[in-house]
Amino acid sequence: MTEIPKTCKAAVLDEWAKPIVVREVAVPEIEPGAVLVKLLMTGICGSDLHQADGTLGLGVAKPPFIMGHESIAEIAALGEGRTTDAAGEPLKVGDRIMWAQISCYECYFCVIENDPVRCDHKTSYGFRHPEELAGGYAEYQYLRPVTKVIKVPEELTNEEAIGIACAGRSFLSGYEKLGGIRFQENVVIQGAGPVGLYATVVASESDAAKVIVVDSVKQRLELAKKWGADHVIDMNEYKDPAARKAKILELTNGRGPEVVIECAGVAAAFNEGIDMIQKGGRYLLLGVTGKDQTTFAPSAILQKNMTVYASMSANISHWYKGLQFVKNNRHKYPFADMITAKFSLNQANEAIEYMRKGKGIKPVVDFTGR
Repeated sequence: MTEIPKTCKAAVLDEWAKPIVVREVAVPEIEPGAVLVKLLMTGICGSDLHQADGTLGLGVAKPPFIMGHESIAEIAALGEGRTTDAAGEPLKVGDRIMWAQISCYECYFCVIENDPVRCDHKTSYGFRHPEELAGGYAEYQYLRPVTKVIKVPEELTNEEAIGIACAGRSFLSGYEKLGGIRFQENVVIQGAGPVGLYATVVASESDAAKVIVVDSVKQRLELAKKWGADHVIDMNEYKDPAARKAKILELTNGRGPEVVIECAGVAAAFNEGIDMIQKGGRYLLLGVTGKDQTTFAPSAILQKNMTVYASMSANISHWYKGLQFVKNNRHKYPFADMITAKFSLNQANEAIEYMRKGKGIKPVVDFTGR
């Protein structure tokens, strides 16, 4: 039986745009149905930068809170009545799991629309007061009884699995909304960060005609090739939108791609995507979470008779499907290579700055010391 400590270390954001401070916080008494987990790895998300600065355009709660919404952990204790995960698999202490955001599963959107992402009472781990121990920048995390969890396949390393905790499941949710990639469609992916990489590998496995990835970081573009990109466009070589569009038209028979997927997190990418897309095409907006604005002419969408989709977050089915996808394709694609830097909990500020400077692809807080 794992001994549960009374307190644990957590990295707390006390004020917007201030350094995170590591301090001792209380570990709550476990209630029926809840789960206490010991963190193994927490990813640093691009949205963490906006959250830390107070520029995240999602109406989040104000600090103080423990950040971190994409984690993998092992079960330290199970509350009475919690016996299986969302897929019906039995749970025990020591199992590795991931978990969804906090939804009520009782409101109109949860029950009638079957979409807990739109829950009237939804909140997320990584955005709660420190006393709730509800963020991934901590040694332990407390999962409320209502939280849906899913076991991580034993075959996967933490490094192979961690990307599904945010980028992978978010893309898969958008992929379903998009209606998938149809046979032999051309796809342009704007941005080769974690979301863009999962878009790349899924598009490749969907029998797209050509998968074209646009980014300015060579390391990301090189990994995009390994994850299935047919062509990459380096923004350092094709410096303006007109040059990038010309190259993409050249690769798509002069008509443009049937599908464009925005994973860049840059508002200016929206107009560029609309401009390059084929008539009747489909545009999926995934990456822009900050408050940056852009202007565009709605007639551009109308005249192309195109469709624009937007998707944020996911439900627990996308965690499950994402982990199964990685398990089934782990020998084809180097999923662990997305992790380009590891930091300790005491280095949480350094991890955020690493992400801010765009040095690599995915930094993580690694609690295993490996």
